[in-house]
Amino acid sequence: MSYRSFTGRTWPDEDLVLGPGQHTAGHALGILLLDDFYWPFLPGDVANATTFEFPVLHKIVEGSNLAKTKRNDEETARLLIDAALELQGQGVRAILGGCGFFGNFQARLAAALEVPVFLSSLQQIPLVLQAIRPQAKLAVFSDVGSLTDELFAACGVTDLSRITKVHSTGLPETQKQFATGRLNPAVYVEQLVALARGHVAENPDVAAIVAEYTEFPTFAHAVQDAVGLPVYDTTTLAHWVYDSVVRKPFPGRF
Repeated sequence: MSYRSFTGRTWPDEDLVLGPGQHTAGHALGILLLDDFYWPFLPGDVANATTFEFPVLHKIVEGSNLAKTKRNDEETARLLIDAALELQGQGVRAILGGCGFFGNFQARLAAALEVPVFLSSLQQIPLVLQAIRPQAKLAVFSDVGSLTDELFAACGVTDLSRITKVHSTGLPETQKQFATGRLNPAVYVEQLVALARGHVAENPDVAAIVAEYTEFPTFAHAVQDAVGLPVYDTTTLAHWVYDSVVRKPFPGRF
């Protein structure tokens, strides 16, 4: 893996070569996407390229679907590995999952690739739990029926006693989205904020939020304004990962 940066002020005095089969360059972060999502990808969703201030390389995992990602399915593991290897071949320095349930396959992809892999926003949970007071809890927004112990374990979460679950995919507007592919963002954010307020009011020991699903970041600021808590999702993970593989000099005076 080549870690090269070009400032435009100086250039390497050597012959440069593109990797075999590589047809793009400059995408440090690759993002794996499900093949069965067909609704509006608003800014904030990882499938929307304008979500990020840096270029990302999207890859649809052909043949994948949401239902199969919710269990450790052999076929889905193979599809994810093949797609991730293609991203790696195009020169990305790290790979992000475009569905939190990809976390079920974290160990398999990490073993198969040379670049670091971060398949689920839930991987942030252990770090956040260390950052908040020991008696505090963390709310996870997701399809709670699919938040299995196996998924948490695959993402490094061992203390489930500090986790509260919020069934955000049960909202009426989300159900309409699944059924029709249509989403009214003004209606959805109102329902999501009401859900978040209610959960925090009923669980005053909640000190932070982590969202599993990748359309949540579009509305994360509204949730944070409503409940006044730190909010983590796929975009916070993406920025942390990107900043680790694209380090920049600090201009200034000393």
